Amino acid sequence: MESNDNGQNPANQSSVQTASQTLKVDEVVEAEVTRITEYGAFVKLAGGKKGLIHISQVADSYVKNVNDHLKVGDKVRARVMTISPDGKIDLTLKTQKEAPPRPREQKRQFESGRRENNSSYPNNKPFKTSAFEEKLKSFLKESEERQVDLKKHVEEKQGKH
Repeated sequence: MESNDNGQNPANQSSVQTASQTLKVDEVVEAEVTRITEYGAFVKLAGGKKGLIHISQVADSYVKNVNDHLKVGDKVRARVMTISPDGKIDLTLKTQKEAPPRPREQKRQFESGRRENNSSYPNNKPFKTSAFEEKLKSFLKESEERQVDLKKHVEEKQGKH
């Protein structure tokens, strides 16, 4: 891979030079909405640089239609999320930074092999997560385990007859 003047890999750069300023990740910038699509809004930044505010970054709440929140010509203050090596700028209008990525969930080990109380984990630690994906993953794992147990039980019964 090529490297720039300071010996860094260009993919690791977190800023981009525009005609009037250098943009940096996490910087709040003024932008004007130039085009709206079903997946987000394209904006023009200072210096003529273009960026994208993805539909998932338009508001803190669920956005079904970008047009309900933004119109062409709107001036917005957006935070720079990422700058790709090829100069593409991803922005967000969300008010808070997203939580940092969590470490992979450790495999749960239950004393009896099953959870007796659905509202807590071993040692009575409450289940505190709001991430839908984590809950779905947990549900699917438990469901699969139950299916395996049921299949073994049915096979044992059939073997006895």
